[in-house]
Amino acid sequence: MRVIFVFKRLFAFLLIFVFIPDFAYAKDIEISAQKALVMDAYTNRIIFEKNKDVKSAVASTTKIMTCLIACETGNLSESVLISDEMLQNCEGSSIGLEAGDEITLYDLICGAMIASGNDAANAIAFHISGSLESFAKLMNEKAKTIGMNNSYFTTPSGLDFGNNSSTAYDMALLAVCALKNETLLEISSMKSAVITVNGKKQTLYNHNKLLDYSDNFIGLKTGYTKKAGRCLVSAYKYGDNIIICVTLNAPDDWKDHKTLVKSAKKCYKNISKTQTASINVVGAVDESVECRFEFSVKALGSVEVKLFYYPFVYAPVNKGDILGRADIYIGNSFIKSVDITANKDVERWEITK
Repeated sequence: MRVIFVFKRLFAFLLIFVFIPDFAYAKDIEISAQKALVMDAYTNRIIFEKNKDVKSAVASTTKIMTCLIACETGNLSESVLISDEMLQNCEGSSIGLEAGDEITLYDLICGAMIASGNDAANAIAFHISGSLESFAKLMNEKAKTIGMNNSYFTTPSGLDFGNNSSTAYDMALLAVCALKNETLLEISSMKSAVITVNGKKQTLYNHNKLLDYSDNFIGLKTGYTKKAGRCLVSAYKYGDNIIICVTLNAPDDWKDHKTLVKSAKKCYKNISKTQTASINVVGAVDESVECRFEFSVKALGSVEVKLFYYPFVYAPVNKGDILGRADIYIGNSFIKSVDITANKDVERWEITK
């Protein structure tokens, strides 16, 4: 553990690193997937892998990238007019769009993520970039910024046109990035959604059966083509953490993800910490007051705690008074705050005549 004091303005800033040794790696897991990866979303640590860097078709899990770009670059309330051009080369699953339909970009994202509509994905691409080719270029540029160095996108839908491909590792990186977008996370975790097309309501139902299996599953995307086989990218909320699972060409993907999550959970450790600090007191019999904070989290890797409190306080101080806060981080991700409180009463110093 390392402690560094940095003073800024009225607050003292304290860093504490709590290291977890003996990282456990999940192994000897039998799954149907030809390629797979399990990753901790906050640290990017790999918990399990199987052929993680082998390129393959990824089917409709491609739509995670399509919808991430839409959420980041588009005006989600903007109306989109569906054209004949948008509906070309989008056989397979759809939300039933027809030329002349009007729908918001937000509802198109719902259509692509929840119902896996290839027509919705194409419409997103044309709306943002004007063509499938231009949007594919945008997808590949985004992939590079994420670190998806073994991915090549040719379609917004994931249909097998060109050499649309990625790896289990790259798709896990994409999932981590997607989860940071609140809108996309909210949509991908919906079991159903009501969208409006030409002023008429219609209900979409999510293809992801894991959402019904446990409330801890919070997304992300299913996929299937004959070339890719069954593909699935999931996110599982575990304590303060999120476990990402990716399986490609997995005949029994639902079972695979349950098995992978069960094994991954065993790799996390419970970290409990109680820390005390001394804060100067002005106008008191005692020169300082001892205070404390405590927390407990499940974590993989290191936990970082940042303490914020005044360099001094004025008497009187009552036991339990909040004198600051401790911010808990796993990796670079903020998890929660806990109070720093006084351990005892400190009375005001009175001048007697």
